[in-house]
Order: sequence, then structure tokens, then C-alpha cells
Amino acid sequence: FNVFCSTDIKVKEQSLENLMKGRKIYEPPRYMSVNQAAEQLLAIIQNRRLQGEKPEITENTICVGLARVGASDEKIASGTLQQMSTVELGAPLHSLIVTGTMHPLELEMLKLFSVDSSSFENNACQRTI
Repeated sequence: FNVFCSTDIKVKEQSLENLMKGRKIYEPPRYMSVNQAAEQLLAIIQNRRLQGEKPEITENTICVGLARVGASDEKIASGTLQQMSTVELGAPLHSLIVTGTMHPLELEMLKLFSVDSSSFENNACQRTI
């Protein structure tokens, strides 16, 4: 199966200073990008390895990055989790899909959106979460 990650949206947040002083001044909205989500997952993978665990996903797990789905300027990119940490999909809203075992037709479709076609040459995507 695949895991869908909806990225974080921070709106109407106060800085620690404004919160402590009771000022109703809010920070500008912030939206997590696909590359930020991928970076956080990579950090979790590294931490689990340092703790002696074998993570279920790795840097080579195939992922799909989505931005502004349904809009005229939507973006789709596919590649390894490591590649997703460097991809730039532009303005929000972003989502990240971590794939499980895929059918060969699904793989062929994802190749159309690959940031680097070599990411589909290994068997990293043929594992089950």
C-alpha cells in the first residue's frame, strides 16, 4: 500500500515572544514543501538507524511529490525519497506519497514524472511497507 502525507500548514501562529507578552500579533502563514517533508523523513530514518533499528522505508524508497493538485499549474514529480528532498515544486499546497509495492504499470506511469529515470532501475520500489 501507499502512504499519503499531507504536508503541514501553519497559520495564525504567534512567535514565542508575542505569545509570552500576550500580544495578538501573528506570524505569516507557512506551508511545508515536499522537500521539507522528505528531509524530515530522512532524519527519522537516520535516527532509527542510530538506534539500531531497520527502518521500513529508506533513502531509495520511491515517492511522489504533488503540488497544487487540480490547479492549472499543478506539479507532479517522482523519484527516491533522497531525490524528493531536493525537488522544488513551487507554491503550496504540497503532498508526498511514499509508495509500497507497485504494479509494473504504476511504475511505468511514475517514470513519466521522474526527476531521474535511474531511480526506477533498482528494485527499491518492489518492497512492502
